[in-house]
Amino acid sequence: MTDQEIIALIQSNKEDKALVKLYKLYPKIEHFLLNHGASKEEALDVYQDALYVLCKKVKEGNFNLTAQLGTYLYSVCKFMWKDELVKKNRSVKFEYEVHDDIQDVDIEEESKISKAEEALSTLGEKCWEILKAFYHEGISMADIAVNFGFSSEKSAKSQKYKCLEKAKLKYAELNAAPSSLNSETSNF
Repeated sequence: MTDQEIIALIQSNKEDKALVKLYKLYPKIEHFLLNHGASKEEALDVYQDALYVLCKKVKEGNFNLTAQLGTYLYSVCKFMWKDELVKKNRSVKFEYEVHDDIQDVDIEEESKISKAEEALSTLGEKCWEILKAFYHEGISMADIAVNFGFSSEKSAKSQKYKCLEKAKLKYAELNAAPSSLNSETSNF
């Protein structure tokens, strides 16, 4: 799928399909962020924020792609993380790097992504929607509690935790099982 096709999907409100492709870029960006002081959770938050920025700009119609999407996301993440470090009164030197090859995700990383997609696809609809609302759409737990009919924010947090643990367990099972390139299927 080309960058222009991904942008077209976002413009036509089919960002789920676009995000599947864009998340394949995450391992390289995560590696960069981890090497520059981010935790795994911080790296994921920064990447999701960058995806939000991308989708918002594309939908507003003021997005002009002048590089590959991977390079664009890499730059957005780099500057978001730099801003985060400034807020925390921490500093890390960033060397200017151009990563046009960022889309060259190796086979091992593709396998990890495929297994993560498969693990997520085994969740029930409600679990999937809760995780998507929280991690992708940035909806607060209080709003998730209301939207999904939980009695309290604490109940919603508990359910989100159970869903995440279920996905992690399935991912661990998939990593323990011998991998087969022919069985990599994703039902995102």
